[in-house]
Amino acid sequence: MKTEMNEMARAFRRITSMAAILVIGFVGSSHAQRLCDDGTRPPCDKGGGGGDVPDFGDLIYLYRDANGVPILNNQCQQPIAFTSDLCPTDLLDCTGADPCLVPLDLATCAVNPAYASCTREVEFGRISEARSSDAVLASQLEDVVVNLATADCVTLDPAGRLVTSRVVDDVVTTSEIDSPLQNLAIYKQLIQTGFLGAGASPILLPDPLDTAARALGAGSDKTGEVDVDLVVYLNQVMGLSDPTTPTILDPKICINVREEVQGVVQLVQKCFLDYGAYDYNRISNFNALPSPAYIPANAPQPGWFEYLVDLVTVPPTFGIAQGPIRNAVFQSAFTGGNIGGFAQAADDARAVIDFMHIWQVPEDYVTPVPCEALGIETYDVSISPVSGLQVPTQMVDGGEGREFTVTVTNESGSPGAASGAVTVTASAASGGAITGSPWVFAFTDLFPGASQPWTQVFTTDLRVRTTINWTATVTAPADVNPLNNTVQATTSIKVTGSGAGSGGSGGGPGGQP
Repeated sequence: MKTEMNEMARAFRRITSMAAILVIGFVGSSHAQRLCDDGTRPPCDKGGGGGDVPDFGDLIYLYRDANGVPILNNQCQQPIAFTSDLCPTDLLDCTGADPCLVPLDLATCAVNPAYASCTREVEFGRISEARSSDAVLASQLEDVVVNLATADCVTLDPAGRLVTSRVVDDVVTTSEIDSPLQNLAIYKQLIQTGFLGAGASPILLPDPLDTAARALGAGSDKTGEVDVDLVVYLNQVMGLSDPTTPTILDPKICINVREEVQGVVQLVQKCFLDYGAYDYNRISNFNALPSPAYIPANAPQPGWFEYLVDLVTVPPTFGIAQGPIRNAVFQSAFTGGNIGGFAQAADDARAVIDFMHIWQVPEDYVTPVPCEALGIETYDVSISPVSGLQVPTQMVDGGEGREFTVTVTNESGSPGAASGAVTVTASAASGGAITGSPWVFAFTDLFPGASQPWTQVFTTDLRVRTTINWTATVTAPADVNPLNNTVQATTSIKVTGSGAGSGGSGGGPGGQP
């Protein structure tokens, strides 16, 4: 039925100077009441927007150079002044100044209290989820890797978001990656490595910085704004600008800044990612989206997408327009580089997402993303970091045998049954051998959602107080996510004169088996 309706929709489209339009007569839609002050369609500020509540305190707009590095005033970070009813602009000396700067107490680098209301905090909105722990972001990244690896097709939508499509019984199901956490996880790993997934089997995407910018735009508020200060602070919050964190934008730009630390003004090193090699061109960017082109279905045009338009105000009547993205969403061209170009690329992705959200084509009339089934049965095998490898916390050398248990799971979302092997290796820190190590356990036809445990007895004859370092790794030929395939644990070895056994409770990540 859906295919028939799509065919009917395409049959009734008529060509205009910009697009093909189908009158579909949606009466009473809320879209009819939402217009810009000048009578045009939203988004009214097509290059960016505003926000409401700032999420991070003390992260204010600063005077920065083209690299996003603060331009210092007596080694103090210099805030920019924003006019408001509370800001005493008549007292600011901004003659010929661009931008206007907030007066500082140069002894403490603090804003003069009389002008505190002239500063503005950066508004993070959904991007405040960047404060999530590394474990949460890693889990979200795993979900992304699995979705990309198990999809029959991976494409880019008109905003540049990653889209996965699967074919089941000749029906294509399509889903874009829209979660803020998942897009922030994508941004973080692309900035760190330039690819997604594990280094041994990376998922390579189009230009990593373009994809990272689009992910940042997808993770932000649809009606917010991505600007240079937000990007700089986000990198700090995520640890990307830390001098010890490797990124594809190294070497970092580092400066010494005077600021108050625990009541004492001192020099503090601050580092910034170097986006100097990045260039962004709005026209060429959106001429290549969506990728691959698929609109109109009978003769795809590069840079075309589809969206709802209002044809008649009273009674409300709507149609579907197809045409260039840049003509519908943006009013001008843009070219720029460095961190400013990167921030604009991210905000442009956000603006297109906002536009598509407001003028969304009804599901039954959407041109489907073309995709054919790959016919490959894949799966996601894993070892739980909590309970997947259970070993004794401590044991007595030369005593009675102890046990370890390793468990492999085929994740419930896997498309197929898994076959492979798990290898458990034990090595003593003192250098002695552990009899039997490594142990290899094979499995076949492990169905989605099922787990397979193995328990093995082992003994030691190390004759020295030491620790055993354990590693369990599962391998399978069609595994799509190597990020969850390895866990580690330790066992403390005691030596007694009598050689009597003395085990502990718990063990490794999952406790004593």
